Amino acid sequence: MDCDLEVTSGGGPIRVRRALPADARAIAEVAVRGWQTAYRGLMPDDFLARLSVTGREAAWREMLDRDVDGVLPAWLAERDGRAVGFASSGPPRDQDVPLPSAELYAIYILTEERRSGIGRLLLQTTAAHWRERGATELVLWVLEGNAPARGFYEATGWRPDGARQQLEIARTSLTEIRYRLALAAPLPGSL
Repeated sequence: MDCDLEVTSGGGPIRVRRALPADARAIAEVAVRGWQTAYRGLMPDDFLARLSVTGREAAWREMLDRDVDGVLPAWLAERDGRAVGFASSGPPRDQDVPLPSAELYAIYILTEERRSGIGRLLLQTTAAHWRERGATELVLWVLEGNAPARGFYEATGWRPDGARQQLEIARTSLTEIRYRLALAAPLPGSL
C-alpha cells in the first residue's frame, strides 16, 4: 500500500503516508518520545533521558534512503501536518522466519494520540503492503514487560510464538518475546 490514506478519528483527520528521507527528524522525535514513555520503568531513567533525536535522525535518514522498491518501508501518521506516529518494516531478521514473511521493526505513537486508532491504521497499512508483496505473515519483537504494547498487539490479532531473546540495554537485561500475525485476512477492525 503505497498511496496516502486519510481517515477521521476522534481528534480530526489522520493521514498515513509513505515516509520519505525528509521525514527522518519527525520520525526520530516520535521514536525518542515513544521510548521515553513506553520504556519508563523497564529501562533506566537516565538512559531514556539521554536519548538523542539528532542521533536517531541520522539513522532514520539512512534507513529511509535505503528503502528501494518498498523493501524497507516506513509509514508516517500525521494530524494537521504534524507527525503523531510511524511504523517501519522489512524482511525478517530471524533465520527461523523464512520469506515470504516480513517483520514489523518499530511502531510508535505519541502518548497523547494513543487509543485514537492511529496504531491500527499503521498496522493495517503495514499488513496491506506486505500482503500485496506476497507475504504470508508478519513477526515482531516486543519487551515482555511492555504490557500495554502486548495488549495492543493481541487485540489486533498477533499471537506470541514462544520465541524469546535477551537484550542488554544500558546495563539492563531485558527479555523480548516474538509475536506473529497471519496475513491471510485483514486485521480485526480493518477499514
